[in-house]
Amino acid sequence: MSADLKYDVLVCGSGMAGITAAAAAAENGLAVGMIEYFGEPGGIPVSGRLGSISGFTRLDQVAVEGFPRAFADRLDARGKAKIQYGGSNINLPPSTLAAELFDLLAFYGIDFYGYSRLVGMEKEGSRVTTALVSMKEGLRRIDARLFIDATGDADGCFLSGCPFVVGRPADGKVQSATLIFIIGGIDKTRMPEYMEIRKIWKSKVRQVPIDHSVFQFVPHGENSNEIAVNMTHAVDADPLSSAGLTAMRRTCVKQAEYLLEFFRTEIPGFENAWISQFAPQMGVRDSRRIVGDYVLTSDDVLSGRRFEDEIALGVWSIDIHSPDGVHTGVGRAAASPYGIPYRCITPQGVANLLVAGRSISCDFEAFSSTRINATCMAIGEFAGTAAKEIISSGDIRKIDVPAVRERVRRASYRFFSAPVPPRVLPRPWYEPPKG
Repeated sequence: MSADLKYDVLVCGSGMAGITAAAAAAENGLAVGMIEYFGEPGGIPVSGRLGSISGFTRLDQVAVEGFPRAFADRLDARGKAKIQYGGSNINLPPSTLAAELFDLLAFYGIDFYGYSRLVGMEKEGSRVTTALVSMKEGLRRIDARLFIDATGDADGCFLSGCPFVVGRPADGKVQSATLIFIIGGIDKTRMPEYMEIRKIWKSKVRQVPIDHSVFQFVPHGENSNEIAVNMTHAVDADPLSSAGLTAMRRTCVKQAEYLLEFFRTEIPGFENAWISQFAPQMGVRDSRRIVGDYVLTSDDVLSGRRFEDEIALGVWSIDIHSPDGVHTGVGRAAASPYGIPYRCITPQGVANLLVAGRSISCDFEAFSSTRINATCMAIGEFAGTAAKEIISSGDIRKIDVPAVRERVRRASYRFFSAPVPPRVLPRPWYEPPKG
């Protein structure tokens, strides 16, 4: 059966890793398609309502530059984001990020199919030929010469029969999941300092399994009175089944109501606060990890190990959100930025499928560092930049990694130098009143 659509590269998933991979591939002249289960690009920072991209730096150690840093700098320069903590992360309203990403996709002519779910992969030998995608209009077949799995859950690899692992070795349990929600109606003039709120939270045993408060103001402007709360924790999570995802969401919604009551009754300025929205997307930290040609270990991370075939640097600490207990915060820190080998994004058993994002090949502890968003973007940039050479050679294992790495280092993206297009608003349906 012939394909409905054909591309040089099909990126499955439009989180920040997928976005970066797609932009890099398109910058190199390839025809790129992208599918996304939710209706907007951006992944957890947008559909998960996190509004933050973290992991660029740690203290004075810079790990991520290239496209991710240029993207952050562009948003900062236009007053659409705030770079914080010595450049470690950017904060911005999810709606702002979504709009910017739609502009980026349009600029590069990347065909974006929202509300579309990957449901199957067809292979001939070791080559993936076709993605089966459930769209609103029915099942569609999309052919590509290279597939990039940026689903976060390694759905493309799973459906292609690639080996994978889930959770910690002892029992397969994954890190706890979070549902971010937005609280509005806050009187900032009476609100205590952030650390004081954390102290109040920790003053007694709570019903939510986290021992510190985690929230940030949504930076709409100086008078913003909304905060994004990153405090719910669904332990013993099952993110790989519909029933499991539903149970996780139900648990987190109940926890959110408890948290709202905490803010209303114990924190000045929150007496009239309410939950204005729950994120459409569950914040799943941990699910499948592919088995690639190399498995990155916690020893690699903590020792700051470097590799000849490294494609990105990570700098985040070992940050395990306990699968079955209270999360107490970021744990052991890497001594220095560590390398992530190309062999960590090459799934075993296939010749034309790469992974970009959190589901790379690593052990349970190393994964709790590599999953951070800026690191995922750096991985995506290499995958997208390597696409043209992979298509030419016909095999993900037949490329010159140092040469591609140099291309990444020297890359200059047209999107960042192009003038910002004016917003064209539709004519109102009514006649404005006179005088």
